[in-house]
Amino acid sequence: MSRLSGATIEQEKKLPKKDEEDGLTRRAGWKTLFGFTTKRHLPVLSLAVTMAAIAALTLPAMAILYGILFRQFADYGSGKINGTALLRNASKYCLYMTGIAAINWLTNSLYFILFLIFGELQARSARERIFNTLVRRDMEWYDTRQNGIAALLSTIQMQIRDLQLSTSTPLGEGLQCVISGLGALIVAFYFSWNLTIVIICTVPLVYLVMGLLSRRLSKRAHEQADKLQQALKYVTNAVQSIETVKCFNGERLELLKFVKVISHAASLYKRQANLRSFQIGFMQFIISAIFVQGFWYGSYLVTSGKTDAGHVVITFWGALMAVQGLTGFVPQLIVLQKGKVAGARLRGIMMQTSRLDKSLESQGGEKPDNCPGDVEFQHVSFTYPTRPNQTALNDISLFFPAGDTTFVIGRSGSGKSTLGQLLVRFYSPSSGQIRIDRAPLQSLDTQWLRDNVTLVEQHSVLFNDTIRRNIALVKRNEEPTAEQLKEAVSFALLDQMIKDLPNGLDTLVGTKGNSLSGGQRQRMALARARLRNTPVLVLDESTSALDNITRSAMLQAIRRWRLGKTTIVITHDISQILPNDFVYILENSKVIQEGYRKMIENVPNSAFNTFLDIDTRRPEEDEEMLEDETDEIFSLYHESWGQAPHPLSGVFGEPYVLPLMSPRHSLLMSGPKRASVMASELGKRPPSIIRPLEDNDTFHPLPFPTRRGSLVSTRQSLLSQDVPIQLDLLRANSSRQRMSLKEGKRSSQTSAQSTLPSATQTLSIKQIMKTVWPVLDWRSRVTFTGAIICAAIHAGATPTFAFVFARLLSTFYVTAHQTQMALKYALSILGIAILDGSASYGQSYFFDSCAQTWANALKQEAMRRILLQPKEFFDREENSVSQLAECIDHCAEEARNLPGRFASIVLVVVIMVNIAIIWSLVICWKLTLVALASGLVLFASTRCYHAISSRWETYSNEADEKVGQVLYETFVNIRTVRCFVLEEVFRKRYKDATTNALKVGVKRAVYTGSIFGINYACMFFVTTFLFWYGATIVASREFSTTRIIEVFGILLLSVNQVNYIGNYIPQVNIAKDAGSRLMRLSGLPLTSPEHSGTMLIHSAGDIVLRNVYFSYPTRKDLSVLQDVSFCIPRGSCTAIVGPSGSGKSTIAALLFKLYQTNSGAHAPFTSDLTVSGHDIKTLHTATLRSRMAIVSQTPVLFPGTIVENIVYGLPPSSSRATIDGVRAAAVAAGVSDFIDSLPLGYQTVVGEGGTGLSGGQAQRIAIARALVRSPDILILDEATSALDVESAGVIRDTIQRLVMDGSKEGGHRPPLGQEFSCSSLHEERRDMTVIIITHAREMMAIAEHIIVLDKGRVVEEGTYDALRRRQGPFARLLRGEKTGSPERGGLRK
Repeated sequence: MSRLSGATIEQEKKLPKKDEEDGLTRRAGWKTLFGFTTKRHLPVLSLAVTMAAIAALTLPAMAILYGILFRQFADYGSGKINGTALLRNASKYCLYMTGIAAINWLTNSLYFILFLIFGELQARSARERIFNTLVRRDMEWYDTRQNGIAALLSTIQMQIRDLQLSTSTPLGEGLQCVISGLGALIVAFYFSWNLTIVIICTVPLVYLVMGLLSRRLSKRAHEQADKLQQALKYVTNAVQSIETVKCFNGERLELLKFVKVISHAASLYKRQANLRSFQIGFMQFIISAIFVQGFWYGSYLVTSGKTDAGHVVITFWGALMAVQGLTGFVPQLIVLQKGKVAGARLRGIMMQTSRLDKSLESQGGEKPDNCPGDVEFQHVSFTYPTRPNQTALNDISLFFPAGDTTFVIGRSGSGKSTLGQLLVRFYSPSSGQIRIDRAPLQSLDTQWLRDNVTLVEQHSVLFNDTIRRNIALVKRNEEPTAEQLKEAVSFALLDQMIKDLPNGLDTLVGTKGNSLSGGQRQRMALARARLRNTPVLVLDESTSALDNITRSAMLQAIRRWRLGKTTIVITHDISQILPNDFVYILENSKVIQEGYRKMIENVPNSAFNTFLDIDTRRPEEDEEMLEDETDEIFSLYHESWGQAPHPLSGVFGEPYVLPLMSPRHSLLMSGPKRASVMASELGKRPPSIIRPLEDNDTFHPLPFPTRRGSLVSTRQSLLSQDVPIQLDLLRANSSRQRMSLKEGKRSSQTSAQSTLPSATQTLSIKQIMKTVWPVLDWRSRVTFTGAIICAAIHAGATPTFAFVFARLLSTFYVTAHQTQMALKYALSILGIAILDGSASYGQSYFFDSCAQTWANALKQEAMRRILLQPKEFFDREENSVSQLAECIDHCAEEARNLPGRFASIVLVVVIMVNIAIIWSLVICWKLTLVALASGLVLFASTRCYHAISSRWETYSNEADEKVGQVLYETFVNIRTVRCFVLEEVFRKRYKDATTNALKVGVKRAVYTGSIFGINYACMFFVTTFLFWYGATIVASREFSTTRIIEVFGILLLSVNQVNYIGNYIPQVNIAKDAGSRLMRLSGLPLTSPEHSGTMLIHSAGDIVLRNVYFSYPTRKDLSVLQDVSFCIPRGSCTAIVGPSGSGKSTIAALLFKLYQTNSGAHAPFTSDLTVSGHDIKTLHTATLRSRMAIVSQTPVLFPGTIVENIVYGLPPSSSRATIDGVRAAAVAAGVSDFIDSLPLGYQTVVGEGGTGLSGGQAQRIAIARALVRSPDILILDEATSALDVESAGVIRDTIQRLVMDGSKEGGHRPPLGQEFSCSSLHEERRDMTVIIITHAREMMAIAEHIIVLDKGRVVEEGTYDALRRRQGPFARLLRGEKTGSPERGGLRK
């Protein structure tokens, strides 16, 4: 079976589960809005509904009074009453209206407050229940999330906000619309049942059409939600792995993947907008059209004497209010539908059941009184859920006796780490049994188990808190004493580091402890373990990032501490194993050898002996090593080495070439054969095998060709440059490459440091709206123009309808040509209805479509600018992964409503009011001027309400962000949380954050609700006053009754629209705040020092550091590098070594221009860091990075196939990434056999949502990624720390081959002990410079030159042999002897 068909089968296996989950959410009805309502919420909801009902019923009461007042005007117009009676009656009924308006004021304030509180309660309930659900989920559930847990968490936050919004004021508004509509309908039925039936006879058709459209809308909404979550996956992965993205020039690729998915999501949203706009247009048509038959029949009833004009008018007003209630419900229906989808998906998360949920986290209840620590694996087999076809453990049996230290060794991927994962019950064995003190693991209480078993993994996770709290949190129910904390710190050799920090133990470590080096993080994890002091301890490569000195000291401390306690050490470093230690050796998921070291190492050709290496001998043997040990290594270098004040270089004879370095050469070929291969391959252009990304974000496996071919599509795209170029800077004049945003332009004119906008700065609506037109293409601009025209037509339709409506009413008391006039005006209303319905559709769809284009442009620009930010940007707390992801996702969705929904409403109202005012002035200027004067009251109350609502919306968003940060930190690091049984610790943190968010929400409800009531009731007070003043004018015979009624009709309907805006102010402020946050990202400066250089280089040569000083921007008071000077010549192999935290990895970061040196203050006119003789600040960053490659200590895999990960960052036109090149890179990295063993081989999907790999397997793929790029400079930063001896040996052989290819051309070997100089280079040069940052002695030995750092300074340099014999810091480092402090005091490597 082909790999392609295998991939298809794998995908089909996953489809039923995915379809089942989708079905759960899509079948959910409106009850999901209340899916998180509890009994404690019912009193608030009941009172809110009561207040909303009373407030709603004031509207039909007003309708009755409107009808009675109209009858008074009609009686006066027909001569039945005089002016005095009219004024007396009008005054009486206006007094009634004032009382009803006061009731409306009070009840609206209470309803608004209560519904906002109910929404906050729903949000808190949803947050707590989702948190509790996620805590109970087993690891399989987390592993199988298609888009990764980080993207899921951001989506959950957005969905909770959608649910909160929909169950607050929109729910109340919708309820009011329904109640007022029903109340008005009852009034209409009471006064004229037969006329009411004629008016509303089309309502069933309305519900039929609306229901059909709603179902289609729901489907599209779910599809869009899926796409948005997939887009979030790319955002979170890119930001989490920003160093790797930058180092490999992956910005374009990440942007392209993101844009493809959001473009698909946008098309799905536009389909929603089309359906929703049809709903709105249809409703608008029905609202006006239903009065055609109503007026005709009403006129008949009056002329026939079956009813009077007053009853007909009351019926009309009642029916109009009923229909307006239905219409007013449609915009709220949009929000409610979104909330329904959110509630359904949240409920879906709670309802999804992993097949092992009940049998793992919730299973077992035994809590033995003590735990001696006997651990036994009996015929255990296991496969990971993400790798169902690959066995992780195969029928293994192991016994770890209580009180002993036992070692487990084996190759990467042999199943070592799986033992620890099973022991803490992250997973359950497929077969066999695990016992602790003879008790089956599954029978034990999970918390008791993890309280007695500590797992310390290789890649330790720290939380965004202080050092003190990071260590102390493992003592969940008690605060550790100062002595206990001091003991743990001393044990982990952290004393000196903490002493040198300004804030000591209270120093913040940053997100995931990013301000610490890998070794410092590992020792923090060991300090936690020491503080826990459990009976069973599992150390899974927990000292791999430590230098020899620190590692040796730590191992001795661990042995002393764990004397008499069960300790399982999983490691690749067999130098830790003493003769009397018991060892298990795993290979291919099985135990292939076991026994005490002193016995098994004497067995000829045993498995253990394959792990022995010449450099793993005991430290004391180093003194007796013969010179010929290094002869082979040093014979590789043929250049004379002269004395120099700084490390200088030898030269390779010919460039190192092989497929992974150049696609035309073979890995193991040299000399003539290599040249012949080169000649035979010249001119060939391999076909592409990687297709451009499809609309869906998952990387579907492709057939892997058997012939040579390019791995990257040559199709032009965002990634079309052979040399990766910054996304914006080299084509700054291109309108396609930058966005015409004033904020963006303004911010790009100043320094990146000083222009970063505040995370909480709120822009005005005007500032946000100004950015819409510039980002639209010509099609969207035409659409936008059409939207404005439609809005103008819709705005004019309302006063026109009001005028015709008033004319129709006048036919009831004007007897001349009554029937003809009624027919004419009724048909006029039908024409208005058709025009208004069409315009409403066009306005809604066109505005929404343009708004989506705008939002997508902002999202794309925000993502682009985020990727272009300097590394220090991501070190700041306000730019955490969770906040950036939420802003790009949730804020974009909310901000879209500003130009999409609310701008159109405001535009319509402005046009409508202007038309109404002009029209009313023509008809009756006096009443109109009084109305305008009264309008100032409405304006003042609206502005006050807007200001208060906007302020509290900002506070509420800030509180919600804190909730999201705790949620993110808890579940992205769920393994660490569970290892240390910190569920309750984080539950408390989460509860505190949600409680604070609830308190802020309640305050917001009280403050905004209080002003909302008066703002809403103002319209009724103004209307009442206008009725009274109109009666006064009519009574004085200044204007006719017809004119006054026309003005009333026009002004009342128009003023009602103004008041209609007030209902949207909270949502407008949400959109405005979201827009401000999104604009902050889309306006980030483009003048990062990282991109200041413009000089293009064709190759990266000598590296020279002269008096380099550096401190991290977030820790400026801590110097990481101090007066560092050395040279790394082109083509040399140099090792940078030193204690953990001495600044080694910092040098790599500076070479990749992730940060800039601080040396300007010490020597402002000199170049402190140069590459190829050029100041690194002047070099074009992306070009420089394209000449370099790095393998970091912590490997990063992106969502995609293995082959896509290996060629990551290579442009589509690159000829480097051939099939042979990828395979050769995999062979050189020692991962080819593993990849070939996978069912889908190189097309296996890894990363978020893909197959899980061991640390060593991931590391080797990362190494292949670096090798395939053919870099001029290759940096290996602890690249072998996660590898077993054999795999590490493969990497060492590859590096040695780099050296050998340069030396085979001849030349003489430099005398041992001599230094080498950049200035002494000969004509012959090797192409590749290799920089090895390492603690491993084996890696040091292959370097021709070694630089020793300590406390940020160069303390020694020279050849491996010379430094070893010198008995200085390097020799002590090799022997693991302590030379004062084990490390420098600062943070980072």
